[in-house]
Amino acid sequence: MTMGYYVSLTCNVEDTEVGPCMSEDTGAGAPQSATEVRRILRRQGWHRTRDGRDICPDCWSNGKR
Repeated sequence: MTMGYYVSLTCNVEDTEVGPCMSEDTGAGAPQSATEVRRILRRQGWHRTRDGRDICPDCWSNGKR
């Protein structure tokens, strides 16, 4: 049996209409660290705030920061 892992980010916006956003993305390829995933996803519209939260493109464009 082989064992693997994948790194993904989850949107940290708590106050959407239906509760926490919880959108998740892994980026393209096989990133080895959260830093790599953030670098890839930054080009796709994800943001990282100064307090360490990851915000998906939809929440960011809707002003949920």
